[in-house]
Amino acid sequence: MKKLCIGILVASSIFSMSVARNPVAAIDFAAEEDKYIKLCSSSSLTSANKQVCEDFNDYLSKKNSDLQKELNSNKSDLKETTSTISTVSAQINTIANDLAQLQKEINYLLTSIKNVETNIKNKEEEMRDRLYIMQSDYNTNHFIEYLFGSENFTDFFSRISTLNDITAYEKELIEELTRQKKSLETQRAAVQEAEKSLQAKKNTQVALQDKLIALKVEQQQAIKDNQTESNKVTAAQAKIDAALSALMDNAPSTGGGSYVPGSSAVGNAIAQKALTRLGMRYWWGAPGGGYGDGQGLDNPNAKYFDCSGLVAWAHRQSGVMIGRKTSASYANSGTRVTRSQLQAGDVITFNYGSGVQHIGIYIGGGSFVHAAGNGSGTRGQYPNQCVKVASLSGYWEKYVYNYRRLY
Repeated sequence: MKKLCIGILVASSIFSMSVARNPVAAIDFAAEEDKYIKLCSSSSLTSANKQVCEDFNDYLSKKNSDLQKELNSNKSDLKETTSTISTVSAQINTIANDLAQLQKEINYLLTSIKNVETNIKNKEEEMRDRLYIMQSDYNTNHFIEYLFGSENFTDFFSRISTLNDITAYEKELIEELTRQKKSLETQRAAVQEAEKSLQAKKNTQVALQDKLIALKVEQQQAIKDNQTESNKVTAAQAKIDAALSALMDNAPSTGGGSYVPGSSAVGNAIAQKALTRLGMRYWWGAPGGGYGDGQGLDNPNAKYFDCSGLVAWAHRQSGVMIGRKTSASYANSGTRVTRSQLQAGDVITFNYGSGVQHIGIYIGGGSFVHAAGNGSGTRGQYPNQCVKVASLSGYWEKYVYNYRRLY
Protein backbone atom coordinates (compact mmCIF):
# COMPACT_ATOMS: atom_id res chain seq x y z
CA MET A 1 0.00 0.00 0.00
CA LYS A 2 2.94 2.31 0.72
CA LYS A 3 4.18 1.75 -2.86
CA LEU A 4 0.73 2.62 -4.16
CA CYS A 5 0.75 5.94 -2.31
CA ILE A 6 4.22 6.74 -3.61
CA GLY A 7 3.13 5.81 -7.10
CA ILE A 8 0.14 8.13 -6.96
CA LEU A 9 2.31 11.04 -5.85
CA VAL A 10 4.84 10.34 -8.61
CA ALA A 11 2.07 10.07 -11.17
CA SER A 12 0.64 13.35 -9.95
CA SER A 13 3.99 15.05 -10.33
CA ILE A 14 4.47 13.74 -13.85
CA PHE A 15 1.02 14.64 -15.06
CA SER A 16 1.46 18.19 -13.77
CA MET A 17 3.73 18.75 -16.78
CA SER A 18 1.01 17.74 -19.23
CA VAL A 19 -2.28 19.01 -17.69
CA ALA A 20 -3.79 22.08 -19.37
CA ARG A 21 -7.07 23.79 -18.57
CA ASN A 22 -9.64 24.54 -21.18
CA PRO A 23 -9.94 28.27 -21.83
CA VAL A 24 -13.11 30.05 -20.70
CA ALA A 25 -14.52 33.41 -21.56
CA ALA A 26 -13.00 36.26 -19.57
CA ILE A 27 -15.08 37.25 -16.53
CA ASP A 28 -15.00 40.64 -14.84
CA PHE A 29 -14.51 39.30 -11.31
CA ALA A 30 -13.77 42.77 -9.91
CA ALA A 31 -17.36 43.85 -10.50
CA GLU A 32 -18.91 40.86 -8.68
CA GLU A 33 -16.44 39.57 -6.10
CA ASP A 34 -19.10 38.76 -3.50
CA LYS A 35 -21.05 36.72 -6.06
CA TYR A 36 -18.06 34.51 -6.87
CA ILE A 37 -16.98 34.22 -3.24
CA LYS A 38 -20.43 32.77 -2.52
CA LEU A 39 -20.39 30.51 -5.59
CA CYS A 40 -16.90 29.14 -5.06
CA SER A 41 -17.29 28.56 -1.32
CA SER A 42 -19.43 25.50 -2.07
CA SER A 43 -17.81 22.12 -1.45
CA SER A 44 -19.69 20.70 -4.45
CA LEU A 45 -19.18 22.42 -7.83
CA THR A 46 -20.14 21.56 -11.39
CA SER A 47 -17.33 21.01 -13.90
CA ALA A 48 -17.99 24.42 -15.46
CA ASN A 49 -17.98 26.15 -12.07
CA LYS A 50 -14.76 24.43 -11.06
CA GLN A 51 -12.92 26.11 -13.91
CA VAL A 52 -14.58 29.46 -13.21
CA CYS A 53 -13.55 29.22 -9.55
CA GLU A 54 -9.98 28.36 -10.49
CA ASP A 55 -9.88 31.53 -12.60
CA PHE A 56 -11.39 33.46 -9.68
CA ASN A 57 -8.67 32.17 -7.35
CA ASP A 58 -6.03 33.24 -9.89
CA TYR A 59 -7.66 36.67 -10.00
CA LEU A 60 -7.53 37.00 -6.19
CA SER A 61 -3.88 35.94 -6.17
CA LYS A 62 -2.95 38.58 -8.77
CA LYS A 63 -5.11 41.19 -7.05
CA ASN A 64 -3.32 40.78 -3.72
CA SER A 65 0.06 40.84 -5.43
CA ASP A 66 -0.86 44.12 -7.14
CA LEU A 67 -2.25 45.45 -3.84
CA GLN A 68 1.14 45.05 -2.18
CA LYS A 69 2.71 47.25 -4.87
CA GLU A 70 -0.09 49.79 -4.42
CA LEU A 71 0.40 49.87 -0.64
CA ASN A 72 4.12 50.53 -1.03
CA SER A 73 3.31 53.41 -3.36
CA ASN A 74 0.67 54.74 -0.97
CA LYS A 75 3.16 55.00 1.88
CA SER A 76 5.00 57.79 0.10
CA ASP A 77 1.74 59.36 -1.11
CA LEU A 78 0.47 59.47 2.49
CA LYS A 79 3.38 61.70 3.51
CA GLU A 80 2.82 64.08 0.62
CA THR A 81 -0.98 64.32 0.88
CA THR A 82 -2.26 67.67 2.11
CA SER A 83 -3.51 66.98 5.62
CA THR A 84 -7.08 68.07 6.11
CA ILE A 85 -9.67 66.49 8.34
CA SER A 86 -12.01 65.75 5.44
CA THR A 87 -9.37 64.09 3.22
CA VAL A 88 -7.97 61.96 6.03
CA SER A 89 -11.49 60.94 7.14
CA ALA A 90 -12.29 59.89 3.57
CA GLN A 91 -9.08 57.83 3.43
CA ILE A 92 -9.97 56.10 6.71
CA ASN A 93 -13.44 55.19 5.42
CA THR A 94 -11.97 53.81 2.19
CA ILE A 95 -9.48 51.67 4.08
CA ALA A 96 -12.20 50.40 6.44
CA ASN A 97 -14.14 49.16 3.41
CA ASP A 98 -10.97 47.60 1.97
CA LEU A 99 -10.31 45.79 5.26
CA ALA A 100 -13.82 44.32 5.28
CA GLN A 101 -13.43 43.08 1.69
CA LEU A 102 -9.96 41.62 2.34
CA GLN A 103 -11.28 39.72 5.34
CA LYS A 104 -14.07 38.31 3.16
CA GLU A 105 -11.49 37.12 0.62
CA ILE A 106 -9.33 35.49 3.30
CA ASN A 107 -12.33 33.68 4.80
CA TYR A 108 -13.34 32.49 1.32
CA LEU A 109 -9.82 31.25 0.47
CA LEU A 110 -9.57 29.34 3.75
CA THR A 111 -12.92 27.67 3.02
CA SER A 112 -11.81 26.88 -0.53
CA ILE A 113 -8.53 25.37 0.71
CA LYS A 114 -10.44 23.13 3.10
CA ASN A 115 -12.70 21.96 0.26
CA VAL A 116 -9.73 21.24 -2.02
CA GLU A 117 -7.94 19.28 0.71
CA THR A 118 -11.06 17.15 1.18
CA ASN A 119 -11.36 16.55 -2.58
CA ILE A 120 -7.69 15.53 -2.81
CA LYS A 121 -8.07 13.10 0.06
CA ASN A 122 -11.18 11.53 -1.51
CA LYS A 123 -9.58 11.18 -4.94
CA GLU A 124 -6.37 9.69 -3.54
CA GLU A 125 -8.41 7.11 -1.64
CA GLU A 126 -10.39 6.34 -4.80
CA MET A 127 -7.18 5.91 -6.83
CA ARG A 128 -5.65 3.60 -4.23
CA ASP A 129 -8.82 1.49 -4.11
CA ARG A 130 -8.98 1.16 -7.91
CA LEU A 131 -5.33 0.09 -8.21
CA TYR A 132 -5.78 -2.37 -5.37
CA ILE A 133 -8.83 -3.92 -7.04
CA MET A 134 -6.95 -4.21 -10.34
CA GLN A 135 -4.09 -5.95 -8.54
CA SER A 136 -6.52 -8.33 -6.84
CA ASP A 137 -8.19 -9.16 -10.17
CA TYR A 138 -4.82 -10.27 -11.57
CA ASN A 139 -4.12 -12.29 -8.39
CA THR A 140 -0.47 -11.39 -8.87
CA ASN A 141 1.96 -8.61 -8.17
CA HIS A 142 3.01 -8.48 -11.82
CA PHE A 143 0.91 -5.36 -12.46
CA ILE A 144 2.38 -3.40 -9.54
CA GLU A 145 5.92 -4.68 -10.15
CA TYR A 146 5.73 -3.59 -13.78
CA LEU A 147 4.32 -0.17 -12.96
CA PHE A 148 6.68 0.62 -10.10
CA GLY A 149 9.72 -1.14 -11.51
CA SER A 150 10.48 1.84 -13.74
CA GLU A 151 13.97 3.28 -13.45
CA ASN A 152 13.02 6.95 -13.78
CA PHE A 153 10.10 9.36 -14.22
CA THR A 154 10.13 9.13 -18.02
CA ASP A 155 9.98 5.35 -17.94
CA PHE A 156 7.21 5.47 -15.31
CA PHE A 157 5.14 7.85 -17.44
CA SER A 158 5.69 5.65 -20.50
CA ARG A 159 4.51 2.55 -18.68
CA ILE A 160 1.36 4.28 -17.42
CA SER A 161 0.60 5.46 -20.97
CA THR A 162 1.07 2.05 -22.56
CA LEU A 163 -0.44 -0.21 -19.93
CA ASN A 164 -3.90 -1.09 -21.21
CA ASP A 165 -5.23 -1.85 -17.74
CA ILE A 166 -4.73 1.79 -16.66
CA THR A 167 -8.00 3.11 -17.99
CA ALA A 168 -8.83 6.61 -19.12
CA TYR A 169 -10.65 7.08 -15.83
CA GLU A 170 -7.49 6.36 -13.80
CA LYS A 171 -5.60 8.83 -15.97
CA GLU A 172 -8.31 11.45 -15.40
CA LEU A 173 -8.06 10.81 -11.66
CA ILE A 174 -4.31 11.46 -11.76
CA GLU A 175 -4.82 14.61 -13.81
CA GLU A 176 -7.47 15.85 -11.39
CA LEU A 177 -5.20 15.13 -8.42
CA THR A 178 -2.40 17.11 -10.03
CA ARG A 179 -4.67 20.04 -10.83
CA GLN A 180 -6.15 20.07 -7.32
CA LYS A 181 -2.72 20.06 -5.67
CA LYS A 182 -1.54 22.88 -7.89
CA SER A 183 -4.70 24.82 -6.99
CA LEU A 184 -4.04 24.17 -3.30
CA GLU A 185 -0.55 25.68 -3.54
CA THR A 186 -1.89 28.72 -5.42
CA GLN A 187 -4.62 29.36 -2.87
CA ARG A 188 -2.28 29.00 0.10
CA ALA A 189 0.03 31.56 -1.50
CA ALA A 190 -2.97 33.83 -2.12
CA VAL A 191 -3.96 33.65 1.57
CA GLN A 192 -0.44 34.67 2.58
CA GLU A 193 -0.54 37.64 0.21
CA ALA A 194 -4.01 38.65 1.41
CA GLU A 195 -2.94 38.46 5.06
CA LYS A 196 0.09 40.64 4.30
CA SER A 197 -2.18 43.13 2.56
CA LEU A 198 -4.61 43.06 5.49
CA GLN A 199 -1.87 43.85 8.00
CA ALA A 200 -0.45 46.59 5.80
CA LYS A 201 -3.91 48.15 5.45
CA LYS A 202 -4.37 48.01 9.22
CA ASN A 203 -1.02 49.75 9.73
CA THR A 204 -2.05 52.44 7.26
CA GLN A 205 -5.38 52.85 9.05
CA VAL A 206 -3.63 53.35 12.39
CA ALA A 207 -1.30 55.96 10.81
CA LEU A 208 -4.27 57.81 9.32
CA GLN A 209 -6.19 57.71 12.59
CA ASP A 210 -3.19 59.17 14.41
CA LYS A 211 -2.96 61.90 11.77
CA LEU A 212 -6.69 62.63 12.07
CA ILE A 213 -6.47 62.82 15.85
CA ALA A 214 -3.52 65.23 15.59
CA LEU A 215 -5.52 67.41 13.20
CA LYS A 216 -8.50 67.36 15.54
CA VAL A 217 -6.28 68.41 18.44
CA GLU A 218 -4.94 71.30 16.35
CA GLN A 219 -8.47 72.30 15.40
CA GLN A 220 -9.66 72.11 18.98
CA GLN A 221 -6.73 74.17 20.21
CA ALA A 222 -7.41 76.82 17.55
CA ILE A 223 -11.04 77.04 18.66
CA LYS A 224 -10.01 77.16 22.29
CA ASP A 225 -7.53 79.97 21.64
CA ASN A 226 -10.30 82.04 20.06
CA GLN A 227 -12.74 81.61 22.94
CA THR A 228 -12.78 84.16 25.73
CA GLU A 229 -14.23 81.59 28.11
CA SER A 230 -13.43 77.93 27.70
CA ASN A 231 -12.89 74.95 29.90
CA LYS A 232 -9.32 73.95 30.51
CA VAL A 233 -8.63 70.76 28.62
CA THR A 234 -5.51 68.73 29.33
CA ALA A 235 -3.38 67.37 26.48
CA ALA A 236 -4.58 63.84 27.23
CA GLN A 237 -8.24 64.92 27.26
CA ALA A 238 -7.72 66.89 24.07
CA LYS A 239 -6.46 63.76 22.33
CA ILE A 240 -9.38 61.69 23.59
CA ASP A 241 -11.81 64.45 22.61
CA ALA A 242 -10.33 64.56 19.13
CA ALA A 243 -10.64 60.80 18.69
CA LEU A 244 -14.20 60.82 20.04
CA SER A 245 -15.11 63.71 17.76
CA ALA A 246 -13.73 61.85 14.73
CA LEU A 247 -15.58 58.69 15.78
CA MET A 248 -18.90 60.53 16.09
CA ASP A 249 -18.47 62.66 12.96
CA ASN A 250 -18.19 59.54 10.80
CA ALA A 251 -20.83 57.46 12.60
CA PRO A 252 -24.24 56.87 10.99
CA SER A 253 -26.95 58.92 12.71
CA THR A 254 -29.49 56.06 12.83
CA GLY A 255 -29.75 52.37 12.07
CA GLY A 256 -30.26 50.52 15.35
CA GLY A 257 -32.68 47.68 15.96
CA SER A 258 -35.11 46.82 18.75
CA TYR A 259 -34.51 45.57 22.28
CA VAL A 260 -34.12 41.78 22.57
CA PRO A 261 -34.14 40.44 26.17
CA GLY A 262 -31.27 38.25 27.36
CA SER A 263 -31.17 35.51 29.99
CA SER A 264 -30.29 37.84 32.91
CA ALA A 265 -33.03 39.79 34.69
CA VAL A 266 -30.45 42.33 35.89
CA GLY A 267 -29.00 42.76 32.40
CA ASN A 268 -32.47 43.23 30.94
CA ALA A 269 -33.27 45.87 33.56
CA ILE A 270 -30.07 47.80 32.73
CA ALA A 271 -30.85 47.80 29.01
CA GLN A 272 -34.46 48.84 29.58
CA LYS A 273 -33.48 51.69 31.92
CA ALA A 274 -31.02 53.05 29.36
CA LEU A 275 -33.70 52.89 26.67
CA THR A 276 -36.01 55.10 28.75
CA ARG A 277 -33.51 57.95 28.16
CA LEU A 278 -33.72 57.88 24.34
CA GLY A 279 -33.57 61.41 22.94
CA MET A 280 -32.11 62.95 26.12
CA ARG A 281 -29.35 65.48 25.34
CA TYR A 282 -25.65 64.68 25.47
CA TRP A 283 -23.85 66.72 28.16
CA TRP A 284 -20.22 65.96 28.77
CA GLY A 285 -19.43 65.14 32.40
CA ALA A 286 -23.09 64.74 33.33
CA PRO A 287 -23.97 61.37 34.80
CA GLY A 288 -27.56 62.56 35.31
CA GLY A 289 -29.48 65.73 35.99
CA GLY A 290 -26.47 67.85 36.96
CA TYR A 291 -22.91 68.45 35.86
CA GLY A 292 -19.88 66.73 37.39
CA ASP A 293 -19.08 63.36 38.95
CA GLY A 294 -21.32 62.08 41.71
CA GLN A 295 -24.38 64.24 40.87
CA GLY A 296 -27.57 62.79 39.49
CA LEU A 297 -26.68 59.10 39.39
CA ASP A 298 -29.54 58.24 41.72
CA ASN A 299 -32.02 60.64 40.12
CA PRO A 300 -34.59 58.54 38.21
CA ASN A 301 -35.58 61.60 36.17
CA ALA A 302 -32.08 62.52 34.98
CA LYS A 303 -32.12 64.38 31.64
CA TYR A 304 -28.48 64.85 30.59
CA PHE A 305 -25.83 62.20 29.97
CA ASP A 306 -22.45 61.53 28.50
CA CYS A 307 -21.59 57.98 27.42
CA SER A 308 -20.10 56.73 30.70
CA GLY A 309 -22.71 58.67 32.69
CA LEU A 310 -25.49 56.75 30.96
CA VAL A 311 -23.77 53.46 31.84
CA ALA A 312 -23.40 54.41 35.51
CA TRP A 313 -26.98 55.77 35.74
CA ALA A 314 -28.63 52.73 34.09
CA HIS A 315 -26.74 50.31 36.35
CA ARG A 316 -27.53 52.23 39.56
CA GLN A 317 -31.19 52.57 38.59
CA SER A 318 -31.21 48.77 38.22
CA GLY A 319 -29.69 48.17 41.65
CA VAL A 320 -26.08 47.68 40.52
CA MET A 321 -24.20 50.25 42.60
CA ILE A 322 -21.18 50.93 40.39
CA GLY A 323 -19.31 54.20 40.67
CA ARG A 324 -18.94 56.91 38.03
CA LYS A 325 -15.93 56.06 35.86
CA THR A 326 -14.51 56.90 32.45
CA SER A 327 -15.07 54.65 29.44
CA ALA A 328 -11.45 53.50 29.68
CA SER A 329 -11.91 52.51 33.34
CA TYR A 330 -15.07 50.53 32.56
CA ALA A 331 -13.10 48.70 29.84
CA ASN A 332 -11.09 47.07 32.65
CA SER A 333 -13.96 46.58 35.13
CA GLY A 334 -16.32 43.69 35.74
CA THR A 335 -16.00 40.52 33.68
CA ARG A 336 -14.84 40.23 30.09
CA VAL A 337 -17.31 38.52 27.72
CA THR A 338 -16.94 37.45 24.10
CA ARG A 339 -19.04 38.62 21.18
CA SER A 340 -20.98 35.34 21.21
CA GLN A 341 -21.68 35.70 24.97
CA LEU A 342 -22.93 39.28 24.65
CA GLN A 343 -26.46 39.87 25.98
CA ALA A 344 -28.70 42.78 26.95
CA GLY A 345 -27.16 44.86 29.75
CA ASP A 346 -23.51 44.16 28.88
CA VAL A 347 -21.36 47.14 27.88
CA ILE A 348 -19.29 47.69 24.73
CA THR A 349 -16.21 49.93 24.72
CA PHE A 350 -14.80 51.59 21.59
CA ASN A 351 -11.28 52.66 20.59
CA TYR A 352 -10.62 54.95 17.63
CA GLY A 353 -6.84 55.07 18.00
CA SER A 354 -6.27 57.08 21.18
CA GLY A 355 -7.27 54.67 23.92
CA VAL A 356 -10.88 53.86 24.85
CA GLN A 357 -13.03 56.94 24.23
CA HIS A 358 -16.61 55.65 24.11
CA ILE A 359 -18.98 53.14 25.68
CA GLY A 360 -22.52 51.87 25.09
CA ILE A 361 -24.99 49.35 26.53
CA TYR A 362 -25.96 46.30 24.47
CA ILE A 363 -29.74 45.83 24.06
CA GLY A 364 -29.67 42.53 22.15
CA GLY A 365 -30.35 41.81 18.50
CA GLY A 366 -27.03 43.31 17.36
CA SER A 367 -27.80 46.83 18.66
CA PHE A 368 -26.68 49.07 21.52
CA VAL A 369 -27.83 52.29 23.18
CA HIS A 370 -25.34 55.10 23.86
CA ALA A 371 -25.07 58.78 24.65
CA ALA A 372 -23.58 60.11 21.41
CA GLY A 373 -21.64 63.36 21.58
CA ASN A 374 -18.33 64.94 20.61
CA GLY A 375 -16.54 65.27 23.92
CA SER A 376 -15.79 68.03 26.39
CA GLY A 377 -16.85 70.82 24.06
CA THR A 378 -20.45 69.60 24.07
CA ARG A 379 -22.96 71.03 26.51
CA GLY A 380 -26.30 69.79 25.21
CA GLN A 381 -26.64 72.41 22.47
CA TYR A 382 -26.90 69.98 19.54
CA PRO A 383 -30.17 68.00 19.18
CA ASN A 384 -28.49 65.21 17.19
CA GLN A 385 -26.06 64.63 20.08
CA CYS A 386 -28.22 62.61 22.41
CA VAL A 387 -29.05 59.14 23.73
CA LYS A 388 -29.79 56.92 20.73
CA VAL A 389 -29.72 53.35 19.45
CA ALA A 390 -27.16 52.16 16.88
CA SER A 391 -26.38 48.92 15.09
CA LEU A 392 -23.22 47.18 16.28
CA SER A 393 -22.53 45.73 12.84
CA GLY A 394 -20.87 47.74 10.10
CA TYR A 395 -19.32 51.03 11.20
CA TRP A 396 -19.26 50.58 14.97
CA GLU A 397 -18.01 46.99 15.06
CA LYS A 398 -14.71 48.07 13.46
CA TYR A 399 -13.84 50.10 16.56
CA VAL A 400 -14.93 47.70 19.33
CA TYR A 401 -12.26 47.45 22.03
CA ASN A 402 -13.93 44.86 24.25
CA TYR A 403 -17.18 43.63 25.82
CA ARG A 404 -17.70 43.73 29.61
CA ARG A 405 -20.34 42.66 32.13
CA LEU A 406 -20.35 45.09 35.07
CA TYR A 407 -23.07 43.49 37.21
